[in-house]
Amino acid sequence: MKKSLLFIYTFILLILFSEGVSAYTYTLTPSSSTVTVGSNVTVTLYTDDVMGFYQINSSNSSVLAGTGGDAIDNGGSYSRTFTFTAKSKGNATITVSPTGAGLNVYSTEEPLYNRSVTINVVEKNKPTQIDVNKTYKSNNYLKSLSIEGYDISFNKDTLEYNLNLNPGTEKINISATVEDGTASVRGIGEVSVSEGANTIEIVVTAENGNERVYRIIATVEEKDPIEVTINDDKYRVIKKEDLLPSREGYEKTIVKINEFDIPALYNDITKVTLVALKDEEGNIVLFSYNTKNGEYSEYNEFSFDIMNLFIHEDKNSKYRKKIIKLNEKRIVGYKIEGIYD
Repeated sequence: MKKSLLFIYTFILLILFSEGVSAYTYTLTPSSSTVTVGSNVTVTLYTDDVMGFYQINSSNSSVLAGTGGDAIDNGGSYSRTFTFTAKSKGNATITVSPTGAGLNVYSTEEPLYNRSVTINVVEKNKPTQIDVNKTYKSNNYLKSLSIEGYDISFNKDTLEYNLNLNPGTEKINISATVEDGTASVRGIGEVSVSEGANTIEIVVTAENGNERVYRIIATVEEKDPIEVTINDDKYRVIKKEDLLPSREGYEKTIVKINEFDIPALYNDITKVTLVALKDEEGNIVLFSYNTKNGEYSEYNEFSFDIMNLFIHEDKNSKYRKKIIKLNEKRIVGYKIEGIYD
């Protein structure tokens, strides 16, 4: 008997609880909370398990104009969008209000009240006014240019400066001022450099947009350079692999020169080793290198339709040296004496 009474009591509580809880939806959502004067904003009313009559209005039609209304008669999912136009700067609140018989939760007839959203209306960004009658200055000269720790002879009309930096230098500090206060300058301050020639540009822009470019050729001297003389011309051995030119038929390798590992090229067929040398003008050229005796000899390469011709000097050859002309270039050749004289 006690079990039967407990079951009936629990059943009654479940009925009361289910009737007292309403799972309805009633929302008002704007497309944006901020709009500019002259544009439109929409608000969407969404309901579920709701029926009745409603009206949507703006609290300030001079700021945000628009209105609307409708009836929800089926209690199912309902959605409708209304458009409002921004008229002037300010704030306006859009409100949905029950009208007539009002709005109720369909399943419980619980009355529903207002839902509101506030919209901020702002002025349009005004375009930048350009004074077409103004005369903009054209002075794009530097007044001064200096490198911390180094001396340069500056002249505002001289656009290029050469600077030799100590081995191992990684950064330099460049200072400059403009001749005219309305001009701007970029490229100054702390600048990173690496071994070899570094081209640094300092750009001065006049008020009217015209630019003048000053260049500093900052050369970081090589540490422990390997200097060689070939046919009275002075060269330095290239130690960096990224400066080594590539050649068809040659593979990269390493040779020892003055206890340094030097990047080189090697042809397994001709058994020729090439190293890169830099002349006094900064040009990089390839020379044949004898790994046994450390001698250098001139290297030339010519390409034809069906083959590549590689020419290098062999001082141990029984042939006699002779200057010949090939493709308008004078090169060292060899011949057996008495043949083709």
